[in-house]
Amino acid sequence: MAANKISKSFNTTTDTLGTVLINLITLPYYRFFNQNTLLPIKSVQKIIQMDESKEEEVLRILTSWQDRKLFELQFVQVAGTLLSGAVIGCFSWNVRDEEHWDEKLGPASWYCCLVLSLFAILSSSTEAFIFSSMKNSLRPISFQNRLSMICHTENYPREVVYSAPTNDSEMGKPVAPPPVHCHIRWNMVFTWQAPIMLLSYGVIAFLVGISVYIITPLYTNDQSLGGKPAAIFYLTALVASGAVFVWSSFWAYKFVSLDGYEELLH
Repeated sequence: MAANKISKSFNTTTDTLGTVLINLITLPYYRFFNQNTLLPIKSVQKIIQMDESKEEEVLRILTSWQDRKLFELQFVQVAGTLLSGAVIGCFSWNVRDEEHWDEKLGPASWYCCLVLSLFAILSSSTEAFIFSSMKNSLRPISFQNRLSMICHTENYPREVVYSAPTNDSEMGKPVAPPPVHCHIRWNMVFTWQAPIMLLSYGVIAFLVGISVYIITPLYTNDQSLGGKPAAIFYLTALVASGAVFVWSSFWAYKFVSLDGYEELLH
């Protein structure tokens, strides 16, 4: 009994810490991550714990999620390639007339962006191969194997248990099986969202590098690459584009429920 309480408490704590950590890591792309990774996994967990007999519904969600992840991974491959090309193009820009601290920060951010985008391409290619192989497998992938990609289950599927017979001529009476427990594998949640995470932080690193490079004339006498007018126009475009992106990212998912995950979880 004590061991079960300790195990349950440990699982609850792990789930809480996993949720907090994931929310912090995915903050720059939380809406995308929430709809495309987290909500489908939570939906599967809830269905399994509420009614383990609904394997067809769970399989439908898993299939839809895997198809959507495959499309996401293909997008990451293309976007990561374009981002890498943009960074390499920036390396050919002229060196500033005067040396400042941004001379090191700008290229350093671009190097980070290049590394992040390359690993985004590699990781997305690896995971895309996995999902494509599952989709086109000659032998069907078992339900348990599909489920183990995102969740760890206990007492599933439930089996009828009989009590010990009182004598040799009697059969034991059926006993209520233990409840099903389904826990999210947070390490797998992190794994399946890693490519889009690397791409997102690569974009942030690219914007940091190009920003510190272009806005230098605002606080120095450097007039290369357009000087202060270019820096002002760049900041105006950056702020306006960023505001539009945040606004549209929020409202795009505000009234959209992909596969009805929100209704299932509430």
